Amino acid sequence: MLCEITGYDAISLQPNSGAQGEYAGLLAIQRYHQSRGEGHRNVCLIPSSAHGTNPASASMVSLKVVVVGCDDNGNIDLDDLKAKIEKHRDALSCIMITYPSTHGVYEETVRDVCELVHEAGGQVYLDGANMNAQVGLTSPGFIGSDVSHLNLHKTFCIPHGGGGPGMGPIGVKSHLTPFLPGHVETGTHYAVSAAAMGSASILPISWLTSP
Repeated sequence: MLCEITGYDAISLQPNSGAQGEYAGLLAIQRYHQSRGEGHRNVCLIPSSAHGTNPASASMVSLKVVVVGCDDNGNIDLDDLKAKIEKHRDALSCIMITYPSTHGVYEETVRDVCELVHEAGGQVYLDGANMNAQVGLTSPGFIGSDVSHLNLHKTFCIPHGGGGPGMGPIGVKSHLTPFLPGHVETGTHYAVSAAAMGSASILPISWLTSP
């Protein structure tokens, strides 16, 4: 169900929060680059409109944060994006964007942003904090993103800040599937949580309240 909603090919339910989902998703991107002999890619582009957790998560996986400017309406400045991509092309790991943006803007150039980053060899992390506003209209996979987290403790679930455990599963395109969080019980690696499916008690709530 989550794959259908997001347009991704695979989902990991392991991350225990949105922030942990960001961490796991960025690790998947870095491991993907390393598998291709491009472990030197360490620059993460982040628009000035981004959630505060984005630069924090990028720093946690040892990425260098480079800020991309936005215009007065909250849209990513494509000219500045192109300049930053050109400057850091050889070291570009990814961009972290939020759609709709933190300003509540459905940016018309979002697919152009994804294509520009992909053309330079980077990946696109789409913050799923505003996923509720996409459902029925579009999806991260359609937009061109490679990985996103979903805050299931507030998306199709309880209100944000309602207390209790969190859950931040990540969805990925097929090329990132081998780098999803695994678990010792399955003989795979990259675990980011002590439980193979994170705070699984939240799943029935999300399932019952999903559209």
